[in-house]
Amino acid sequence: MLPERERHALREIEAELRASDPEFAAALSGRPSREARGWTLLLVLCDVTAVVMLVVGLFARDAALVLWGTVGAGSLVAWHIARTESAHQSTEDGAAPPVAPH
Repeated sequence: MLPERERHALREIEAELRASDPEFAAALSGRPSREARGWTLLLVLCDVTAVVMLVVGLFARDAALVLWGTVGAGSLVAWHIARTESAHQSTEDGAAPPVAPH
């Protein structure tokens, strides 16, 4: 346990860091950055689009929608796996998780 004086000094350093470089401070705190949240949002929207394409294609008996929905869903599964493996590998190395998927 640190003495109160040292804890106060650390809080001041943390506040200064947040004020000067908020993205760096967020990366150190483990919170996802705006860019990472943007990629996650994009991935979720793509998931919803692929599912809608499959369902509409099945009900409308449109082979093209079913085909593209299946292709999209397959590629999104690969994207999810790549993101999960990338995050898992980076945490094993002790490094911060990547901001954007590869």
